[in-house]
Amino acid sequence: PSTLTILGVIMFLRFGQVVGESGIQHAIFIILCAKLITTLTGFSISAVATNTRVEGGGAYFLISRSLGVEFGGAIGIVFFLAQAISVAMYVIGFTEALENLFPALGISSVALGSIVNFVVFVCVFIGAGWTIKMQYGILAILLISLISFFAGALPDATAARAAENMGPGYGGGQSMFTMFALFFPAVTGIMAGVNMSGDLANPGRSIPKGTILAILFTMLIYLGMAWVLGAAVDRDELKTNSFIVADIARWPLAIHAGIFAATLSSALGSMMGAPRILQALAKDRIFPSLNRFARGGGSSDEPRRATILAFLIAQCALMLGDLNAIAPIITMFFMVTYGTINLACFYESVTKNPSYRPSFKLSNRFTALLGTICCVVVMLLLEPLW
Repeated sequence: PSTLTILGVIMFLRFGQVVGESGIQHAIFIILCAKLITTLTGFSISAVATNTRVEGGGAYFLISRSLGVEFGGAIGIVFFLAQAISVAMYVIGFTEALENLFPALGISSVALGSIVNFVVFVCVFIGAGWTIKMQYGILAILLISLISFFAGALPDATAARAAENMGPGYGGGQSMFTMFALFFPAVTGIMAGVNMSGDLANPGRSIPKGTILAILFTMLIYLGMAWVLGAAVDRDELKTNSFIVADIARWPLAIHAGIFAATLSSALGSMMGAPRILQALAKDRIFPSLNRFARGGGSSDEPRRATILAFLIAQCALMLGDLNAIAPIITMFFMVTYGTINLACFYESVTKNPSYRPSFKLSNRFTALLGTICCVVVMLLLEPLW
């Protein structure tokens, strides 16, 4: 689940622009900085997951039961908003790919995206548990699409073009910071595995191992793609062609299949995950104004009120109609979420709270503090006012 969420819409539709504007060197630096933040946060999440007996309930449940409802409430509300807005990002990506494949649809992007968003909402509202069962198939489609990309791009890669694209070529108000803000949503998704805590036979072992391996595996893919794109495609083409990954692939339809599978599954996953975070938050009665969202429907206690709110938030974000506009917003929400998780782990560790005794040893007060500082510094660099 973590790998599926990480390898998605930004990789297929905006990674070429990141490499074109930043050049190979700066693109690699952006990837490593983003992965440093998610790795440090992954360490903190793993500490939380191994601090107590893990049951169902996902990321919010683990954080609130391990670190207390104060931190749980602060993290939960921002994490809910990040997940809900992410639905819009995935829907916009799906819509862009659909319009590229069928240019004569005769409907505006916002209207088409609204239809897709409503279909995703209806699927989740009536129960979309079937999407979890499809994850192995979706991962296979993603891997085939990546094979198609490398098989088509590698023969065109030259040392001369790599040298031309090695340095940055920022234009039109772009900088390393704007490219980082655009790229960062491509590495979020490390909590997708944590959200399956109730379905794992040994979550205390599986969550740390799966989270760290997903981060490392996807980092290798992004580093390889950055190098190959820079060596195979002219800079101007990278900057202006959102579908360059599909255009240079051996089998372009495989890339479109990968985009459709990744965006639709991620949209459904976020539309399912966000309401459950809000419902769990409401059941803890931390914020009285949210208590109405504690009530579920049906035998499985589906969070239908929270699902309606998540749909409305996604629809508002969807009205922006542009990945480049929505990605920096998502980046800031995830920075707050990850920074607060790291801060909580630092706080619990440095105060020697007797109830905080994680068995995951790679996380300590220093990694948690470094993760917090990285998130705060990046937020200040990206948008000081925010």
